[in-house]
Amino acid sequence: MPFVHRVNPDLLRPVECPGLQRLGSPYDGGYVVPVEAIRRAAVMLSFGLSVDWRFERDAIALNPQLRIQAYDHTIGRRRFRNAALKSTFSIPLRFLSGSPRGARSSWNKLQTSLDYFRFFRGAVQHHAQRVWYNDDRGSASIATILERAGSTAPQSIFAKIDIEDSEYRILPALIERAELFSGMAIEFHDTDICADVFNTQMAQLREHFEVVHVHANNYGDLSIDHGLPLTWEISLLHKALLPGTPQPYTGPLPRPGLDTPNDPRLDDYTLRFHQD
Repeated sequence: MPFVHRVNPDLLRPVECPGLQRLGSPYDGGYVVPVEAIRRAAVMLSFGLSVDWRFERDAIALNPQLRIQAYDHTIGRRRFRNAALKSTFSIPLRFLSGSPRGARSSWNKLQTSLDYFRFFRGAVQHHAQRVWYNDDRGSASIATILERAGSTAPQSIFAKIDIEDSEYRILPALIERAELFSGMAIEFHDTDICADVFNTQMAQLREHFEVVHVHANNYGDLSIDHGLPLTWEISLLHKALLPGTPQPYTGPLPRPGLDTPNDPRLDDYTLRFHQD
């Protein structure tokens, strides 16, 4: 039998939510989130950075008192220190060799490296650790992460999660402490082969949160039957923070003025499941 996509589209249907705003990159790395969830939070847990922390910077612009605890084991101070040194020497060399494009690339790497040291200090911390379901091999479990965050008030933490399939490993621990979170922005990967666990975890999340926005990442493929995309960006708001009775969102997806394709070279995926 051919492999079929088994994601339950009912779990993806968003509700109306005032005050949505795009934070971060205009393309991949940016997320449409409820402003109330950011302003309500005392701490942001950011799982997955790479070389782009514009989302975190935009969140601080909305809430200057926000403390950020970021986790990404693929980057760190040594990497950016070495990149800054290498770029400093390569910029003039590339100009002299007749490669202005190469010089611009080195300049951009230098600026990113310097910005890492400017941004991640004080109340904005980066932990070069893998987010995992335990603390093995230098990883950080959700229990350890929440202890470091030090915030125990209801709806006082916002989580951004983009950790390439490991979201399924850590979400059960987050759901157990759902009362702590004002909202979440989660990128789900491989929802064809992970359909069962995706459906289970989304159903559990929806017991505590409302889905307020969905966007399909066009770097990912469509399911084998072309029914649904495989990579989803889903924004959630704690039910206690949504005013009034939730009403289904019936407008277009992607949302004009908020959504843009993750890969700007390709058309965005148009979603119609909410209109069934």
